[in-house]
Amino acid sequence: MFYALCFKLARMALILDGRRARETLAEKLKGKIKWLSFKPRLTIVQVGSVSESSAYIRQKKLFGESVGAEVSHIRLPETVSGEELIDKISDLNRDKNVHGIIVQLPLPVRLDRQKTIDAVSPEKDADGLTTTSVERRRAARGGAALWPATARAVLELLNFYQVPLAGKKAAVLGRSALVGAPVAEILEENGVSVTVCHSQTLNTKEITRASHIVVAAVGKPRFVGADYFAAGANQIAVDVGINRISHHAEKLAEEIPRVKFVGDIDFEAVAPLVGAISPVPGGVGPMTVLALFENLADIAAASSLAGMSDI
Repeated sequence: MFYALCFKLARMALILDGRRARETLAEKLKGKIKWLSFKPRLTIVQVGSVSESSAYIRQKKLFGESVGAEVSHIRLPETVSGEELIDKISDLNRDKNVHGIIVQLPLPVRLDRQKTIDAVSPEKDADGLTTTSVERRRAARGGAALWPATARAVLELLNFYQVPLAGKKAAVLGRSALVGAPVAEILEENGVSVTVCHSQTLNTKEITRASHIVVAAVGKPRFVGADYFAAGANQIAVDVGINRISHHAEKLAEEIPRVKFVGDIDFEAVAPLVGAISPVPGGVGPMTVLALFENLADIAAASSLAGMSDI
């Protein structure tokens, strides 16, 4: 296979470059959106002004507009009540000019995250995270389903680099409803035997070393080290984590605090051991933005067909 050939030729891990993959796949998405004959609109609802969230929103807006979608951003004050937030989402549900809605996470801890997400109409759930979307997905095993953007991103990144899936074993580290669980489900849907590991799993490293694919979604910087992998086994390491850390850089003999982002996998330690690895940043992250707008295109097309059937 492609990734194995690259590994043998280069004697180093193939980098699963999400930026390169997104650039290629974005052309197909542009055509899909153009076919709709209208611009699908995504509305992003944000509470407060956390700098990282605002940066992610800018990235989504830029990419969405580049593929032909419209992106609107509603920022509510940090003090907004849960009732006011849900009322705003309900207004968007009724707005026929809005085809997709996402709630930008994280929310302030005082707000009920799942209750807020569930306020989004399943027909406009671009993130695929509402309880109804999860139930529909599980009921449609093997059929068409709307997957959360991160899970879809992991699958599409592996497919882009022609990583074989059917009959393989995978370990997913982390079982969150937002990331770990849907990643495990989408891999299972594609013929992978998946073991989900969490803080109570006793033999996690044995499981990961025996797996063809290891997906890290634990939310801890560089938590997954070399001891999670078997040297020479040509494993695939997929890093879903994005962690902000502080470090110091020298400038004019002064140490200036800086901020950088790292994944859940210790890239420098693991890369020499595996066949392929996704970097952070630049791996799953760019693909997640792509997957979000693929979801938007899918639900916009479905709403268009539903509208035609009502005529």
